[in-house]
Amino acid sequence: MHALVATRETVTAPVVIAPHRDPAPSKMRYRLQRLWLRKYVRPIVMIWLPILVVGLLVLMVSRNDSFRGFIQQKYDNVRGAIAARPELMIETVRIPVGSVDLVHQIDGVMDLTLPVSALDVDLEGLRQIVQGLSAVKTATVQLDGNGLLEITIVERIPEMVWRTGNRIFLLDETGIRVAEVPRRAVRVDLPLIIGEGADLAIPEARALFKMASPLEERIRALVRVGERRWNIVLDGDQTIMLPEFGAEDALRLVVEMQTTEQIMNWNLSVVDMRDPNRPIIRLNNDALDELTRLRAAALGEPV
Repeated sequence: MHALVATRETVTAPVVIAPHRDPAPSKMRYRLQRLWLRKYVRPIVMIWLPILVVGLLVLMVSRNDSFRGFIQQKYDNVRGAIAARPELMIETVRIPVGSVDLVHQIDGVMDLTLPVSALDVDLEGLRQIVQGLSAVKTATVQLDGNGLLEITIVERIPEMVWRTGNRIFLLDETGIRVAEVPRRAVRVDLPLIIGEGADLAIPEARALFKMASPLEERIRALVRVGERRWNIVLDGDQTIMLPEFGAEDALRLVVEMQTTEQIMNWNLSVVDMRDPNRPIIRLNNDALDELTRLRAAALGEPV
């Protein structure tokens, strides 16, 4: 009897060898990597491309009337709820300084109906409106947080009265119009200048008024002639004619003659200083008549 011998054979599983992978990138990947290294590509992809996408989305949404109306309605509701809060309401407007007339002018130009929300008031625009008034030099507008809107102004101070044609204005130290008045008598305390272009020569006019202080009580006005020079008109129908250039020096000479010789107390009508090297004095009619009489008497002619 034959014996059965069992044998165990070892079965080895086949080994699968992965195909060799080339470490070099593909042509497409290589080109993309080279393109990415260029300076202008990264800003385009990372900045401008997202901006373009967002812009296209916004454009698409903005052309949708229903969506735009929805957004606007939500915005109006939120803004209205915020604007209606008590801490944002302006209840009072205060102007701490300024004349009564100017305060009334400011109230008129502001055109505010109180109470009003601070969100509905353009403070900078309001400041420009107030400062646009001729009598206002500077203005500041601010909220104090307690329902008070305060407007602080620096008012222009009139220094001269300017008559041009049939109109009379008050001017400040720079020649800016402060206000218009119906008649000269409204401000008899201020010096008077007359003539077209006189408002453009305020610094010179102020200097002449100051220099002519010895004749201050007799000065009626400074008259601008041809928009280039001044005449000083005194009471008694006397006139001092000043040159276009060197007017202060010419007037100084007249003042010196007045101090030493009382020249303006003579019977004269004009002191012509347009040529300071050759002053000319014109006698008035009474002096001319007296001179004629004396001349005739000296020549033995009948008077």
